[in-house]
Amino acid sequence: MKNTKLMVSAVFALFVLLTPAFAQSSGFKVQVPFDFAVGKHTLAAGEYRVSVMKPGMLQLLRLDGPGTAAVITTYVGGGPNQDLSQRLIFHSYGNHYFLSQVWIDDVNVGHELFASAAELEYAREGHQGQTTLVAKGQPSK
Repeated sequence: MKNTKLMVSAVFALFVLLTPAFAQSSGFKVQVPFDFAVGKHTLAAGEYRVSVMKPGMLQLLRLDGPGTAAVITTYVGGGPNQDLSQRLIFHSYGNHYFLSQVWIDDVNVGHELFASAAELEYAREGHQGQTTLVAKGQPSK
């Protein structure tokens, strides 16, 4: 019983300490030079603001035209030697791009998107190019 209380207290303390790292972010702006898929949405090339709406949920808002998407993510660690810059990482299959990961702020935790049915189909068909595009962004105002 004493161990259970200690474990619950430790988990609660860890949650309280980590919550600010995953809180809503002002995000960053990034220019994406190609059309791409985010979950079930297809977004056109353009300038986007990428931000965390709430823990586990990202928003991409196009700044130079119509287009927005919100997507549920999971967290991925970068390891101690990772570049901590803000970036989007895409998987590409021919001329089809799928947003795969988003790294915001200087926290060494990224947001990983779940592969869509369309991306899984391209991967199954053997169109898989192991090219990953990294787009560097600027802080959002």
